[in-house]
Amino acid sequence: MSVAATRKVVILGAGFVGMSYGQLNDAPHSNPLLCDSPTGKHVARALAQNPTNRIQLTSKNPERIYNALIREAFGSRIASSQTSKTPSVQLSQISPTTFITPKVANITNKDSLVAAFEDASVVISLVGILSGSTQQFEDVQWKGVQNIVNAVKEVNARAGMKSERGIKKIIHHSAIGADASSSLPYFRTKGLAEEELFGAFGVNGPSVTVIRPSLIFGEGDGFFKRFATLAKYLPFLPVFGGGKTLFQPVFVGDIAHAIEILSRVDDEEVMKASTKCLLQAGGPDIFTYRQMMQLVLRHSHRTRPIISLPFAVGTMQGMILERLPESIFTVTQNQVEQLKLDNIVTDADKMPSLHGEKNLTLKEFMAQFGQADDRELKKITDILPTYL
Repeated sequence: MSVAATRKVVILGAGFVGMSYGQLNDAPHSNPLLCDSPTGKHVARALAQNPTNRIQLTSKNPERIYNALIREAFGSRIASSQTSKTPSVQLSQISPTTFITPKVANITNKDSLVAAFEDASVVISLVGILSGSTQQFEDVQWKGVQNIVNAVKEVNARAGMKSERGIKKIIHHSAIGADASSSLPYFRTKGLAEEELFGAFGVNGPSVTVIRPSLIFGEGDGFFKRFATLAKYLPFLPVFGGGKTLFQPVFVGDIAHAIEILSRVDDEEVMKASTKCLLQAGGPDIFTYRQMMQLVLRHSHRTRPIISLPFAVGTMQGMILERLPESIFTVTQNQVEQLKLDNIVTDADKMPSLHGEKNLTLKEFMAQFGQADDRELKKITDILPTYL
């Protein structure tokens, strides 16, 4: 007997995070040194495993990911049978309880978000950019989250916040290093967005969970794949400042599983543990930047020297390259500055709490709520060989 799909989950920014993070906002596509993974697609896959979910992809152009997921789920025969004029309508009729018709929205337009959030129980915010002007960072990562908050409030006011209606959960994708007082626009606007979310709702409002990942890896990621490609063409792989900066790479599948669990708004234990919660997401191992380049070379079966360049050289490169059309070689001055900061999970007792939020790690959360086969976080040395 099948389970009826009763919970509408909106994935906002459903494209490839890092590779097309900014599609909602006409921001430039990013191919940065610090790059995220295709989180949106992996999250949709994980959510689809729960038969109670109706999944709505929402972005400026959600059709591409939507059609790819439909082909993956139901086979090329279904996708190829659709006309190019109305693929969404026909595909949503085939599977109305899993991937429902995607909605176009723009995070800089609150009204478009209100329309997208109608009848939703869960909103998953994956929107952000990794390069751009200060104004673009503010418009997308800070003011965009203000628009999400105001849209959720409007939708819930219309629903009357009845127990069976309204948005009950907001899950927001942030980053380790988020800090409202940072001089770097990326981290500053991430921090301002977190403050906005944690301070927006009272006890009767939706539950808020903010996920702060370290570097995300997995099929389609824009970091390890990028450097594997660079190793084909460059006689060496560069690192800055000796390559001593620390990272704690986390598998995109582990984050996706956690988001699926967080979306279970009918599970009282999950909701209690994750309300007003900052979830730091780091993998089981910590590597230096240089060690990650060694992993790239090992698993792409190439031999190249790894050469350290002074941060000042990276800054000069950024001054030039950030003014040119983006390419696989692009790096910005701000990204070089970010590489001076370790990107690892911080001890809970050292984390400031501005709005009474609790602190958890992904490891702790999955140990408590994960299934037997996904309680242990995946090691990069086990996953990297599968896609490089």
